[in-house]
Amino acid sequence: MSAENRKHRRYAVELAAEVEIRGETIVASTQNVSAGGVGLVVDREVKEGSELAVTLFLTQDGIEDPDESPFEAKAIVAWTAVQDAGTWIAGVRFAKVSAAQSAQLERFLGKLDPG
Repeated sequence: MSAENRKHRRYAVELAAEVEIRGETIVASTQNVSAGGVGLVVDREVKEGSELAVTLFLTQDGIEDPDESPFEAKAIVAWTAVQDAGTWIAGVRFAKVSAAQSAQLERFLGKLDPG
């Protein structure tokens, strides 16, 4: 999807993350984050259309804010691609985000782009 067709601006930020799929927790990291979804780097293929739970550890310059809880949301895998041997990128869109979750993520993204 081209940048012109995107609903939400992407922020190139690497965060620690966890993905729970079919009862298994997978350690992941982010390639980019937006208000509508995230690009995840994972060590195994996840199937397009899969439902999963995503936890993002919201840090700035590698420092976790003790007053900020991790962002957690249900998501759906929109696409996957092999990045390197043994590494995949999964584009996921947030499926069920409450107003409080949305506000939390918007606050974090606003800190990345104060302008």
